[in-house]
Amino acid sequence: MNKIALFGDSTCDLTPELRKARDIDYVRMLVNWKDKDKKDHEIYASLDWEVLSPKEYYDLMRNGAVIFTSQVTEQEFDEKFLPHLKKGEDILYIACSSALSASGNLAVRLAKEKYAAQFPNSRIVVVDSLCSCMGQGSMILRAADLRDAGKSIDEIAEYITKERLHFNQAATVEDLSTLAKHGRVKAAKAFFGNIFGVKPIIISDGRGNNYAVEKAKGRRNALVRLAEIVKERVIKPEDQICYVSHADAKPEDVELVVSKIKEIGFKDVVVGNLGPIISASCGPATFGIYYYGQEETRIGE
Repeated sequence: MNKIALFGDSTCDLTPELRKARDIDYVRMLVNWKDKDKKDHEIYASLDWEVLSPKEYYDLMRNGAVIFTSQVTEQEFDEKFLPHLKKGEDILYIACSSALSASGNLAVRLAKEKYAAQFPNSRIVVVDSLCSCMGQGSMILRAADLRDAGKSIDEIAEYITKERLHFNQAATVEDLSTLAKHGRVKAAKAFFGNIFGVKPIIISDGRGNNYAVEKAKGRRNALVRLAEIVKERVIKPEDQICYVSHADAKPEDVELVVSKIKEIGFKDVVVGNLGPIISASCGPATFGIYYYGQEETRIGE
């Protein structure tokens, strides 16, 4: 059985420390924007934040920049995949939801039309996570557990595919303007009639779309509601880590969310940065909570 190289992409939000510890890599998407002088900028959507710190990146949006994102390129797949294929390894790529990015679809096409002929003894298996952020990241960590336990690439892919809708998301944004500019959240228009004070509650639905399922009046109510949703849907919190991601939210908001989540009884609560791709569509101070819970069967309209 070939060694398995495990990949995510720029939406999986796994830290450098976690990736190194668990032998995980990722393929990079791109972000681009114009500065105040109309000069174009394009950088990799890096989870190592080499060019801009998280705060510098979020402050770009606060200062008026509209950041657009691009899928993983063929050149990036070549750069990251070829060294493993040349060593006779298999590749398991757990990709951002196909409803949000075409990166996984490109990887499937390249695997069939390009890499298979060059490396007939290696395989590339792509799993559509149907989510992003630390929902996707949690799947990749679980895949690493299975790989390290000696499971085959097919066994891991089958497990992740079967379980992926149990990796839940509960999120909210501070400001609807970024959502309005990008149009990435289904049903968000339902909230735009009364923008002042309205905060959508956003899930990753059964088709992998970000879907606004509820609305809350005010920031604090929205944050408290996120924790309530987690408590309602979580399965065996004592056996799992809950991941809280945010885009430079206020310390008091972080403290509120973490305190409410800790009351649920998780084995641990880990707080981190919301990555450069999803935060570009949702805006500064966005909050996301990621955990294993009831299967998500709701479909955005």
